[in-house]
Amino acid sequence: MAETVGTIAEIWRYPVSSIAGEALQSTEIRPCGVEGDRRWGLIDIATGTPAAPENDHRWRPALFLSARLRYGAPEIGFPDGGWMPAHATEATAKLTDHFGFAVEARPYGDAYDGQISGKIVNRYNPSPVHILTNASLAHLAGLVGEAMVDTRRFRPTILIETDCQPGFVESNWIGHGIDAGTLSMAATEETKRCGMTLIAQPGIAENADILRSIVRQNRRNLGIYCSVTRAGRVSVGDTIVLHDD
Repeated sequence: MAETVGTIAEIWRYPVSSIAGEALQSTEIRPCGVEGDRRWGLIDIATGTPAAPENDHRWRPALFLSARLRYGAPEIGFPDGGWMPAHATEATAKLTDHFGFAVEARPYGDAYDGQISGKIVNRYNPSPVHILTNASLAHLAGLVGEAMVDTRRFRPTILIETDCQPGFVESNWIGHGIDAGTLSMAATEETKRCGMTLIAQPGIAENADILRSIVRQNRRNLGIYCSVTRAGRVSVGDTIVLHDD
């Protein structure tokens, strides 16, 4: 049985982990996710340790940076409005100035020879697609205040506009198939939230009640992860169809 449950309101890509991403109007999504999504990270040059804003206060300024993909390579945007290629020496100097310790952007898989030799690796295995609904955001806003709730806190791939029911609606989609555009997905698990959700960003104040409310109201979950069962293209405005997987 198939049911139309909403439309795509926003699509996001995050070329560099732990910093703000870019909104897209349309994108191809493959089994590994959106092209160029979370393929680079910020590292502490002295140790090769990747950025962890939710665990280490030194990294909290990360969310005042942003990233976009240009000609297949990431660029980093700084608070002064300037953009630089992520691999540029000048970007490393600006990152170091921004954080107050030596930082650079590197692609995951690069060899590293600092205090600990090895390869630069992501701290977690990102799901190909992360879905969030406006219903969940509205429910959370009713708990902590509308001004505190912003899509950027939660870093979804796709934000869905739905009016099918209130509350954390997408939690009920686990085990179902989801189609949008020419893309087919399977909803695999709920998204466990961490301290990234409460950190300040441009125009968003730090607020610990965000995470507390998610923990109390939905077992620390907000949104869902999906695997890709058929690669395809999605665009803002596409219809979302839920069906038995």
